[in-house]
Amino acid sequence: MSCNLLDNPKLFRHVLEDLPVGLYMVDRELRIRFWNHGAEQLTGHLAHEVVGHILEEVVQACNRRGNSLSGEHCPVTMTLSQRKPQQCTASYLHKNGHRSAVKIRTRPILEAGDAITGAAVLFEEAFVYREESAGPSMYGCLDAITGIPSRRLTLAVLKECMAGVEESHLGFGMLRIRVLGLEEFRLKHGPQLIVPFLRAAAHTLRNSLDAENFLGCWEENEFLAVLPSASPVMVATTAETLWNLLRHSEVTWWGDRFTVEAEVAYTVATGGNDLETLLREMKPSHSSGTAKAAAAGAVKDSGPLQG
Repeated sequence: MSCNLLDNPKLFRHVLEDLPVGLYMVDRELRIRFWNHGAEQLTGHLAHEVVGHILEEVVQACNRRGNSLSGEHCPVTMTLSQRKPQQCTASYLHKNGHRSAVKIRTRPILEAGDAITGAAVLFEEAFVYREESAGPSMYGCLDAITGIPSRRLTLAVLKECMAGVEESHLGFGMLRIRVLGLEEFRLKHGPQLIVPFLRAAAHTLRNSLDAENFLGCWEENEFLAVLPSASPVMVATTAETLWNLLRHSEVTWWGDRFTVEAEVAYTVATGGNDLETLLREMKPSHSSGTAKAAAAGAVKDSGPLQG
């Protein structure tokens, strides 16, 4: 009986299809030959849409600096050329436009005689966002558009963190993320376009922060993130990472593709700070060229780093 099961290719395909991780296989020309249900869920691309296509037409990957993982930098290409497994963390562009951090593991596919015929790629979410870790189950309110904690909950979390700083004298990082250009798009394309921009930004941010970090809504086009780390370097690095991933997110509207532009301000809250002062310091600069700086890749440091 066991031998019959092992000799059943339909059974093996069924097992691969239902693995609780993303799995796809490519040939030596990097054409997708297999794409399982997990890959569909993690990328939004259905198997019948991608099988037969060149990998880079479907999978747009970048690292946490925003550099494209294509050509010789693609882990799948490296697997085929070096005939060795690769492992890394990357950011995949979802069909809906947001980005998700994923852990990638590749393996060469060898025939008899060690002839390489392709590569298999396993991938899964690098940071699993859990609603209970962010606290909405405790406070009971999520934003209807983005699905992340509302402004009311965000304010409650910030006040709690500030009180904790006064008691423990341990600071925390705070990021203020502002999506740019929404008013312009609203006037040109109508208010409906604002929703996919906000959702793409929120999903990219949520999928790029681990469960220890809090992400919530603030103003209509703003989000706040709270980081347990009080290291100015770590907070600044996280701000730059989020900015890079946001600018590689996109929104599709009636066939047109728009890149998400954003500003990320950051600071570290320590004893003696008050919430109003921190938020005031984190407001983006109103000097000329602010939007240009954001579009060119500058992460705005609109508040002093303390601690």
